[in-house]
Amino acid sequence: MAVPNPRRLLVIAGLSLGFAVPAPALAAAQGSGVLRGVVFDSLIRSTPLEGAEIWIEGTNLMARSDAAGRFELNALAPGRYVLTVYHPMLDSAGLSVPPVAVDVVAGDGNTVALATPSPVQAHHLLCPQDPLRQAGSVVGVVHNAADGKPMPAATISAHWTSYDIGGGAGVRSAQRTVEAKSDASGHVLLCGLPIDVALVIRGQAEGGSAGMVIVDLAGRAFARASIELAVAPITGSIKGVVRNRNGSLVPGATIVVLGSDASVQADEFGRYSLNSVTVGSRILEARALGYQTGRAQTTVRQSAGQQVDIVVGDSVALLEPVTVVGTYEPYLAHVGFTRRSHTAQGHFLDTTAIAKSGALRFEELFRMVPGVQLRPNGTGMLVELQRGQGEINSASIGNYCPPMYFIDGVYYPLPPLQTQSVPVGPSEILGIEVYSNLFSAPPQFQRRGSGCGVILIWTKRGTPRQKGSQ
Repeated sequence: MAVPNPRRLLVIAGLSLGFAVPAPALAAAQGSGVLRGVVFDSLIRSTPLEGAEIWIEGTNLMARSDAAGRFELNALAPGRYVLTVYHPMLDSAGLSVPPVAVDVVAGDGNTVALATPSPVQAHHLLCPQDPLRQAGSVVGVVHNAADGKPMPAATISAHWTSYDIGGGAGVRSAQRTVEAKSDASGHVLLCGLPIDVALVIRGQAEGGSAGMVIVDLAGRAFARASIELAVAPITGSIKGVVRNRNGSLVPGATIVVLGSDASVQADEFGRYSLNSVTVGSRILEARALGYQTGRAQTTVRQSAGQQVDIVVGDSVALLEPVTVVGTYEPYLAHVGFTRRSHTAQGHFLDTTAIAKSGALRFEELFRMVPGVQLRPNGTGMLVELQRGQGEINSASIGNYCPPMYFIDGVYYPLPPLQTQSVPVGPSEILGIEVYSNLFSAPPQFQRRGSGCGVILIWTKRGTPRQKGSQ
């Protein structure tokens, strides 16, 4: 393709008024001119714009751009013309390219380049109160899923998660939302959006079901979203397969329709089918063990079911299994009760013996222990193992020699005349050790004043608690 004469190249960038190339003086206004050009989408995709209509004002002459964004207007009489550009994308976003004047001379050397507004220009135009500081905007177009008509007064919101770091609280996540209502033409504008995360755009019509789409600004300041909502209980179906990025089928994946209760599990070939899904814009999510979650967007129709394949992320690296072997040690074995019970140093009562005794009070358990005397003491009884050092002289009880008590390994002193009982009921006790003198007791429980014996009590309250127990 020949390089056009730079004096005749017209560049219209964004919302600028355009620069017309002055036509050279014509010796004679003879012959016709051909105007060729290209339309560039600098707003959404940064690629040539297909399907744009380029009109010459005041005439019925129009050319439509092809897949490469090129257009051509033939048989133009030399002179000045005003071009206007129309495209559904611009119309749905509420944007336009101002009319552009161009001079056409005889021949085919007339070339023009047109461009849509840039994302920055669009953001400043649409959100004048929202200065562009790493913020973006989304223009949404809302339609009724049943008849395709614009839907006014629908609530449209953008949702994302932000993460706050610092302040002594580590990393904290917070849900953010921007919300607006669609106008009479079904358009809605959302400003002040982040440009570095994917946004979930949610639409809700009054009395209808919600619809969802995902929009990723990908660092740009502007994006467009089309949302279809259902206002009546109309349903459709979806079917498809779940694959990984290599194209292999993923069996057993769970597929859910976000924002609804619809879900299903894929079969052994990765196939799935969802019925009775409300029509409109929907997001499908597939989860499979060992894979990252995959998502897909679709618009559910009342007609035949849509085919929607979902691609899950790469396999998650699985570590080799780690086997942890633990040995359970009963509480009585842990405290030495079991080992000591095989010696002849003391007398031992376990839960079986305690239950068999039928005792209702702690002191009644010692009726089963040889050599133990129970002395009446008002409404209660005194436990006595032997007389010896530490005897208490009392007119009411004579020479009384009280034993020392340890509950779960902790010394528990009683008043000299044992005017109160040990605060443990028979049903709470796992085991009792009775030592009639100081030297027969385990060394860790031998202390001054224990010459009249030692009684060790092991309770259910002393057992180690399991994680999560109360």
